Amino acid sequence: MAHLLKPIMLGILTSLFAVACTGKTANNLTHQQNQSATSPSATPSECQTIQHNLGETQICGQPQKVVVLGPNLLELLLTLEVQPVGYADYFPLPYHEFDQPGQQIPYLGERVTSQPTNVGTWSAPSLEAIAKLKPDLILGTIEANQKEYPLLSQIAPTLLLNYAPDKGWEQQLREIANILQRSQQAEEMIAAHEQRLAAVGKEFKSITNVYPKVLLLAFDQLDQNLQIESSNNFCGSLIEELGFQLVSLPSSEKSQQTSNLVSLEVLPQLDADLIIVQGRDKDFSNPAKDPVNHQLKNVKQQWNNNEIAQSMRASKEGRVYFTTAYLCRALPGPIGTEIFLEQLRQMLLDPQ
Repeated sequence: MAHLLKPIMLGILTSLFAVACTGKTANNLTHQQNQSATSPSATPSECQTIQHNLGETQICGQPQKVVVLGPNLLELLLTLEVQPVGYADYFPLPYHEFDQPGQQIPYLGERVTSQPTNVGTWSAPSLEAIAKLKPDLILGTIEANQKEYPLLSQIAPTLLLNYAPDKGWEQQLREIANILQRSQQAEEMIAAHEQRLAAVGKEFKSITNVYPKVLLLAFDQLDQNLQIESSNNFCGSLIEELGFQLVSLPSSEKSQQTSNLVSLEVLPQLDADLIIVQGRDKDFSNPAKDPVNHQLKNVKQQWNNNEIAQSMRASKEGRVYFTTAYLCRALPGPIGTEIFLEQLRQMLLDPQ
């Protein structure tokens, strides 16, 4: 990210925003700029100060033009039925504009009705592209955007959230909803989500009674980067919530990580009724490829052609299923939950 801090970038930002004042913080500058951009008639009583890990951000009026850095935050924005003007995915998607988002943005694209500008990646956003959009709110993550925060804050009020919050996506949805003045909608969505999970758990009871043990794996290269996913993984936690038991390493080999790297030779020691494989592929450079199925094709071939993988009981009995690591790691909120539950239903309750 060092290149972002070069004087030339600072010059670009300065010329874009005519920030020539001294003795003022980035947040003070942001507040002054945003009063005219977001709500010209906003009074002090209509402004709110948001406390966060990097300080505080003052937001006046109701933001209308939101740039979002990361699919985990786009998911929450769409849950509130707010459309972005700019978006950065985890991977460098090969589009300048998402003019056909349903075909260009993995999983969430069908819910995007705007044509947001591609502003880079979540960890390397283009400050120039963001500035040209003149947003009145930027949403990002501390893990990916902390270094850019001072510059992002000069463009617009910026809120950085934790990628994996201790209190879950519900708290983050409430924070974003409060800023966007959609708190009631957020509470309704959270309540509906909880009811949905309870209902789905009953649907899967017939499966969990017969096939209780699930081995959740992730890899791009089966013989090199094989990982056993734990309940700290979003999909792993959902599987347990439905009543399944996650198969794991012996306690002496466990860690508190989201996943544990293992060798392929360990697999026969892990008896499972069902195996769910999360496929990974970081190559999104070819716009002609389906971004979802592209992640699965090579992984399926490796599994089907590997002698050790095929020796496992679940493989022999035809109970190995595939999803993407992107879904399980990038979308840990209500939309990702709905998509994964529907996948599980098709895999286990309505197999073709």
